[in-house]
Amino acid sequence: MTSMTGRLALRHHGPDDTLTMRDLLVPIYSATHAPLIGVDPWNAPEKWWQRLTDTYSKTRDFDLVTGWDGDEVAGYAFGSPNDSARLWPSIHPVFPHLNAAGPVYIFREFAVRPDVQRRGYGMLIHDELLSGRPEQVAHLLLRKDNLPARAAYVSWGWKAAGEVKPFPDSQTFDAMALDLTSRR
Repeated sequence: MTSMTGRLALRHHGPDDTLTMRDLLVPIYSATHAPLIGVDPWNAPEKWWQRLTDTYSKTRDFDLVTGWDGDEVAGYAFGSPNDSARLWPSIHPVFPHLNAAGPVYIFREFAVRPDVQRRGYGMLIHDELLSGRPEQVAHLLLRKDNLPARAAYVSWGWKAAGEVKPFPDSQTFDAMALDLTSRR
């Protein structure tokens, strides 16, 4: 599915299509994570691609949204629901009006090429990925030092929801949650 928002064409991709997009996605990941590559093996582009192919793309209802500026990918976001109840103890205090049960949408990864940042593309890609989600809430992990991303997420309604260390070899991230019922 493709939708147009101004100059940006937004496209949804399932897992099979996503796995053919390595040459489009890895350069964006690499550009947005350049200061971290070589500092921590977790941030290596090949390790990121391996997580995408071996873990994330195999989750239920995986969805990737790409934003196309002409014939170039300007950015991407992907995620999928998680049926585990393990996130609700940190989310429910932030949004006590929600029923602390049911799947949580995991907003797994988000990046916009540095040369096209600050054009509103990030918000368009973000909103497209979350549009129409049936889950009550979305959850994401954020590097503690990523202040520009934090400011964007807060401006889009995300709220702090604790800390999470998702993999044994990863750093501990700040968690954020977004009430999806308020977006319907």
